[in-house]
Amino acid sequence: MAESPVRVQPDSQGGAVVAVHGEVDVTSAPAVREALVRAIDGLPIRVVIDLAGVWFMDSSALTVLISGYKRAQSAGVPLVLASPSPTVYRLLRTSGMVEIFEILDPPDPTGEIKGR
Repeated sequence: MAESPVRVQPDSQGGAVVAVHGEVDVTSAPAVREALVRAIDGLPIRVVIDLAGVWFMDSSALTVLISGYKRAQSAGVPLVLASPSPTVYRLLRTSGMVEIFEILDPPDPTGEIKGR
C-alpha cells in the first residue's frame, strides 16, 4: 500500500495544516479531498494547505482546491495555500487560483521560496 500523499495536523494557533507531498493527480486527489473535508469540518480558525512538498499538480488537484475553498467558505473557515514550488505556483497563476486564494510564502521571481 502506498504512503498517503497528505497528512493533517493542528497548528499552535487553533488552525489545521494539511501537508501535501509528491504528485497530486487523479490517483492522489481523493486522499487530499478527504483530508481537506476532515480539516474543514473540524472548524479550526483556518486551514493551511502546505504545498512545499508538491512537485506536480494536474487539473484534478485544482478541482480539489476549488471544492475545498467552497466548503471552507460555507463553513466560515479561511483556507490558504502555503509554500508552493515555482512549478506549482505557475500552475496556480495560469489557472487563476492566485486571484482566489491567499498564498503564504509564494516563490519569488528567482524561484526561491520567500521566508526560507
